[in-house]
Amino acid sequence: MSEEKHFEKALSDMKDSFAGKDGIKHLAELGYSVREIQASLDFPFPLEKIGRVLWDYYKSEEVILMKAPGSGAGSVRATYVKQTDAYGKQSFIKVPGETEAREYSFRKEVYKDGHDIFTPINRNETRFIVKFLAQNSSGGPDYVSLDFGRLKTRNGSDWRRVLSSMIGDDRDYLEVMPWENSITGVYHMIDERMIRILEALEGTGYLPGVFYFAVKDV
Repeated sequence: MSEEKHFEKALSDMKDSFAGKDGIKHLAELGYSVREIQASLDFPFPLEKIGRVLWDYYKSEEVILMKAPGSGAGSVRATYVKQTDAYGKQSFIKVPGETEAREYSFRKEVYKDGHDIFTPINRNETRFIVKFLAQNSSGGPDYVSLDFGRLKTRNGSDWRRVLSSMIGDDRDYLEVMPWENSITGVYHMIDERMIRILEALEGTGYLPGVFYFAVKDV
């Protein structure tokens, strides 16, 4: 391949990469699942790469935090607005400025034994997670501590157990996201997908124990 054609190919690949990333972010904002995102792109994009783009995008939108909510720069008094799409699905987005925005601090709560890892619970006490979330949430952007990175890299049997409890879009999401980027854990916003994931985890006997509930600043 001539130097000129090599440059043209590299430029084309770069354009495709940028276009793909922008498309993935846009479709994620619209609420598309991982598979729906892949099917909607104009050119092939491996699921693994989609996961990496989603990871960076969700970090920028504070759907995923690397530090506990309310600790460290960029996570104190975060500003959000609630949005509802055409199908009635509600979500929170981080926005600049003060227009129609609310600011939150966070209240830490524990569930079950309160460890910041996945820990066994009594199988007779399952299916309380949704009730627990509803009782504690103030309607703001709540978070849960997740230890998926450690499970994925250091405890394959437990990670497979987690995946086996999931179906469809939720399993795809857990499989493609690079949780191994943070062995010490991350904090994920409790959206509709995460509520489904937590409920499924409760059925396996494994649950994260630490939650951060938004408190509206007066």
